[in-house]
Amino acid sequence: MQTVVAPSAADIDQHARFPRAALNALGARGLLGMTISRTVGGGGQDLRAAGRVVEHVAQACGATASVLRSHYSAAAVLDRSGPHWLRAEIAAGRHLATLAAFGTGGEVSTHGDVVQVRARKSWVIAAGEADSYVWSCGPGLWLVPAQAPGLLVPADHAGMGLRGTVATCVEADPVRIPASNRLWSEELAYPWFLVLGAAVSLGLMEGALAAALGHLGGGDPRTRADLARMRLRTDSVRVLYNDTLSAVTWHPERSQDRVRLLAVTATEAAVAVTDLAMKVCGDAAFRRDLGIERRFRDARAAAAIEPTVDALLDSLEI
Repeated sequence: MQTVVAPSAADIDQHARFPRAALNALGARGLLGMTISRTVGGGGQDLRAAGRVVEHVAQACGATASVLRSHYSAAAVLDRSGPHWLRAEIAAGRHLATLAAFGTGGEVSTHGDVVQVRARKSWVIAAGEADSYVWSCGPGLWLVPAQAPGLLVPADHAGMGLRGTVATCVEADPVRIPASNRLWSEELAYPWFLVLGAAVSLGLMEGALAAALGHLGGGDPRTRADLARMRLRTDSVRVLYNDTLSAVTWHPERSQDRVRLLAVTATEAAVAVTDLAMKVCGDAAFRRDLGIERRFRDARAAAAIEPTVDALLDSLEI
C-alpha cells in the first residue's frame, strides 16, 4: 500500500482520477479476489478480513478504499450465485465488480430468455470503470455487464470528496440481459456494503489522526483535548464495529439494526473526527501534503452515499 496507494492518493483526488494502477496492484497481490471461494482460486476470506483491507487502504486513500468496499459487496453476491467463469476472473484479480443498488423506480420485464431492466441508480461507485454491476431492480439482483447495450454512464464525475471513485448515476434505458443473469443472494449485499462503509470511516479517522499527530507532535497543550476526543471517538466506533462483525457472523438474521446503527455511528464520527483534525492543525490543515483536508472532504462525501444517515435512522426499530 505504501508504494502504490499512498503516493497516488493526492493525485487521484485532485484530478478525479480512477485508481486503476492501485487496483491492478491490489489485484496482482490477490486482494481483489480474497473473498471469493477457494474452489475457484480465491482467498476464501470473510467480511472481517475484507474490512481490515478496506480500513488499511482508507487510511491512505478513501477513494480506493470505497471502490474496494463496493467491489467486495458485489463479489459477496457473485460468489454465492454468479457464474463459475466470473467468480474465477474475480479470484484472479482480473475483474472489478460494483453495486448498483440504490435509487428510485425501476422495472423488470421478461421476454422469453431475455430480461429487460429499466432503472436509474444513484451513487454507483466505479461507474464506467467496473467490469460488471450487481444491479438491484424488481424481484432481486441482476448481473449487468459493463458492455450491455443501453447502459448509460455520464462522463462528469467531479465531486467534493471521494472523487477517485468516479461515483455517479447510472441508467439502464433499458438494458437487455439473459434471464440466467438473475442473482439469488441479495441478503448479502446490504450488510457487506454498510459494514465496509464503516471500515472506510475508521480508515479516514485513523488517517486524519495520524496526520494531525505527525504535524503537531502531540506536545501542544492547546490541542491535547481535541486529539483525545479524536482518539476516543475513533475507538468507540471500533468497539461497535467489532461487536457488529460478531453479530453478522453468528446471528445474521438478527443483526440488521446493529448494522444500521454501526453505519450511522461510523459516518457521523468520521465527519466529527476529520473536522477536529482541521481545527487542531489550523491553516496547515489546508496543505495538500498533509492530506487532512482531503480526508475532511472524503468523510463528508461518504455521508452522502446512499443509504444516507437519515434513511438508516428512519429504518431503525425504536
